[in-house]
This record gives sequence, C-alpha cells and structure tokens, in this order.
Amino acid sequence: MEGKDATELALLCKAELGSAFGVISFIAAFRSAFDVPLHVLQRAQAWEGFGWGGTQISDQEFSDLLAPWLTAG
Repeated sequence: MEGKDATELALLCKAELGSAFGVISFIAAFRSAFDVPLHVLQRAQAWEGFGWGGTQISDQEFSDLLAPWLTAG
C-alpha cells in the first residue's frame, strides 16, 4: 500500500470489510501494521469517516495525524 495516506488506507479497508470495518478494527489494524501509539489512535477515531457524532476530524487531519507512522521506514 505504498504511497497511500491514512484516509486512502482506511477507505480501502472499509471497502474490503464493509460494515465490519469500524473503530475497533481500525485501531487493531493500524496498531498492528504501523505500530501507531494508542493515544494517537484514540484521537484518530474521531475521523469523520467513522460517522460518529460529536467532535470530528477531517480526512486531512486524519491523514496528517497518522502520517509519521505511515511514512516511517
């Protein structure tokens, strides 16, 4: 998945898993694949793509938040 940002990867996961892709599977997948710290993933779960109410972060904020781990290595 080289060259994809966090939003693109999350949307790909959502397309593949359908309704099974939610916050819990997102946290598990991104933690396992990219070793993103839990406190960062907790903030990322506010992504508007998950469709939760309340305070949300945009696609760009989501990608920017996770970029350091997706581009490492």
